[in-house]
Amino acid sequence: MTLLLICLSTVFADRPPPDYAEVLSRQAASLLGAFNVEGHYADAVEWGEEFQDQVLHGADIEYEIAYAWNALGETGRARRHFRRAVELEPDHAAAWYDLGELLLFEGNLDEAEQAFERAAALRPDHWAGPFRLAEVAARHGDPERFEEQLRVALSTGFSFRVIVGDAHWLGYYRDPD
Repeated sequence: MTLLLICLSTVFADRPPPDYAEVLSRQAASLLGAFNVEGHYADAVEWGEEFQDQVLHGADIEYEIAYAWNALGETGRARRHFRRAVELEPDHAAAWYDLGELLLFEGNLDEAEQAFERAAALRPDHWAGPFRLAEVAARHGDPERFEEQLRVALSTGFSFRVIVGDAHWLGYYRDPD
């Protein structure tokens, strides 16, 4: 029996307990994500901001609040929360990507490009970053970079079905360069 206790204490002694703040943050973000999936964006914003005021701030919480604000059409508020998410967690690929999309749709190509480059570096196995980098290149009139990034996107799973009917991409198709 003593040997068993010694063996078990050795196994569990090497594992620190989970960080309580990290667990709370993950659980709150999960709840906010569920609100967003169900389309309860105002509830996600209200609950998330109240949680942060009373308990703690977290990158995933900021991300879910930003997502909700974006879905509600409040892009300025969404942008601020996406920025806070990447300040809290500089390796938050989804926040970088979504921030890049907002910036792209607002016409801020240089900042959008930086955000997509960060997202692509964090997720080199995903097509979304290079796809948007191709779009930024096209808007800058850089056909070589457009083709280079589109090839990267295709090699990581991009499908042209994503852009069927997209006015910008129809324009890129028509551009001989």
